[in-house]
Amino acid sequence: MTKKTESVPSRQLVTLSESEKTYAMSRAVVQGDWCFVSGTVGYDYATGDMPEDAAQQARNAFANIMAAMKAAGFELGHTIRVQYTLTSRDHIDAILPVIRQHFGKILPAATMVIADLVDERMKVEIEVTGFCG
Repeated sequence: MTKKTESVPSRQLVTLSESEKTYAMSRAVVQGDWCFVSGTVGYDYATGDMPEDAAQQARNAFANIMAAMKAAGFELGHTIRVQYTLTSRDHIDAILPVIRQHFGKILPAATMVIADLVDERMKVEIEVTGFCG
């Protein structure tokens, strides 16, 4: 009797910065038709800054997510699930227009939580799961 083994698609790792090594993570991991983008904050890689404004942090986070997804061969339109982590309920009204701009037509399954983040300057973290199959 022989045991049948299934072929498992190889895993692709996407990194955008050296800081990902610090936290022993990848910005995105692709497995088959799935793309898992890590919690991504509003750090501006071009300037090296974390903006004060929550809406700008959300815009930067989306730009970083789109860069990771593009590197993985996915688009933001492939997003089927998103989790938003905010450090305060006070930021919701500021980031909702940014969320609607990116997901208003896509309407992924979504969760929003309020929690502390690893850097006190961070106000928004966004994590997405994409499917392209």
